[in-house]
Amino acid sequence: MARIVYTLGELMGSVGGLTFQRNSSGTIVRTRPIPTKRTTTRQSATHTAHIHWLYEWQQLTQAQRDDWNTYASTWQKINKFGQSKTLTGQNWFETSNYYRTNIGETQLSNPPVHTLPQDPPTFDIYLSETAIRICATEAHDYINNPVILWVSPPTRRNTPTINQTRRLATILIVEPACGYDITTFWETAIGIPWTPSTLFPNANIFVCLQSIRRSSGITSALLCEKADTESGIGSNLETDTGDNLQTDTGDYIQPD
Repeated sequence: MARIVYTLGELMGSVGGLTFQRNSSGTIVRTRPIPTKRTTTRQSATHTAHIHWLYEWQQLTQAQRDDWNTYASTWQKINKFGQSKTLTGQNWFETSNYYRTNIGETQLSNPPVHTLPQDPPTFDIYLSETAIRICATEAHDYINNPVILWVSPPTRRNTPTINQTRRLATILIVEPACGYDITTFWETAIGIPWTPSTLFPNANIFVCLQSIRRSSGITSALLCEKADTESGIGSNLETDTGDNLQTDTGDYIQPD
């Protein structure tokens, strides 16, 4: 920051990389900040996928694009926070194909039959010093409705924010055994090791499930559970009956 002692008239506003303003010290000039943002690997992959589907949209015939636009005018999209969203035909084309290709399906060039996914299965979270495990508490058709697993970083919040639940951990295409270990997926998605006693001894961990209808690519709202690293640590499926586990009944979360 530099203070202007002698001036002719008065300068206000920005010129190039400098901003002129007044404060209690008098007239000052500041260097305008240059925002920096580091793109994560997953963000880069998402951007690349968007560019790919934009290209594929342009390769469709006009009749196909018209069909997608008609589809968009007919159906609203329920996003993962349970909100109804009006999409364009291009939006529907992209969202229907994005996760389908991740589970080995081919591109939908024409709109699908509007088949909604099965709700994600209810589940419990089990924490230990070395692992995060989940256990489904009801049956689910993973063949026709694979499940996306989202995770959050450690947080003191009791409900996760939108940004916290954007960490995609993995997609389950077959039924996992009770006590399925998701520690490695969590560490990769969050970017820190699972060391709850030292790094985050009193924090909530959220795990959210979202199902995909294989035939249509339509996804469900999230079903989330939380466990805390204060009272939940020290329990596991092999040695604990679950009495000491800190888990909550899953519910569809709403954005803050």
